[in-house]
Amino acid sequence: MFGKLWSLVMNMKYVIIAVIAVAIVIIGIVVVLQMHPSLNELLARTSNNTYTASYSYYIYYNILNQNSTENGILTYSQKGTTDRYIFVISSSYPQMGAYMVTAKLSNGTTIFCTAGPTSAGCSPINQTFNLVSLMLPIINYSKFTYAGTQKLLGYNAYCYISRNSTTLGSIMPIAIEAGLGSLPINIIGEVCMTQDGIPLLIELSMYGSSNINGQQITINMTQVLQATSVQDGTYLISNATSLLNKLGINATG
Repeated sequence: MFGKLWSLVMNMKYVIIAVIAVAIVIIGIVVVLQMHPSLNELLARTSNNTYTASYSYYIYYNILNQNSTENGILTYSQKGTTDRYIFVISSSYPQMGAYMVTAKLSNGTTIFCTAGPTSAGCSPINQTFNLVSLMLPIINYSKFTYAGTQKLLGYNAYCYISRNSTTLGSIMPIAIEAGLGSLPINIIGEVCMTQDGIPLLIELSMYGSSNINGQQITINMTQVLQATSVQDGTYLISNATSLLNKLGINATG
């Protein structure tokens, strides 16, 4: 009798050990699956990071049956929270280029300067930007959900995606004046970033179609920015200083 009871106890012991082992494995898998930074964490890192990256960009839009496609190269460089240097040049004809730079002067003022084919100038600003906020200005970042990883430029990039439905007037107030404020719009945003917060892929698409005042109105827009090279820890300070000097700004004075 004692032998049978002892055998039963031992069998139960092995069953319990097996159950615990399976539970540990399951917990481990769940922990691994959850081991990714939140988008807010990466956005905080990208705002404070120092890096230079080159991107290819593609823009397509079809508005009221008028369509256009543009592609080109964008160079983005930043240092910390205030210094930014951007140069963008289109590959489409006619080829055009533009510059943007932000810098904190020795007197504590942060300025924003632009230089393009037809105009140039500088003005003080209260806050700067990062590349994600520049490319996705209409996106509510709280709507993003984790979508997995992609291998981009040798990095394991963390990707997040947002899908939202709204009206054109809520994101472009000027559409209200044109009578298109009620046009329903579907917005999809995607961003993939390195562990350090360097954006490697930023994509935004908007689509909407509706009959307004007896006319079928369709809007279809897509913009894609994908990194082609990254230099972590590098800021193009000589490029930024040269541009500021040409605009009559002495960053140290």
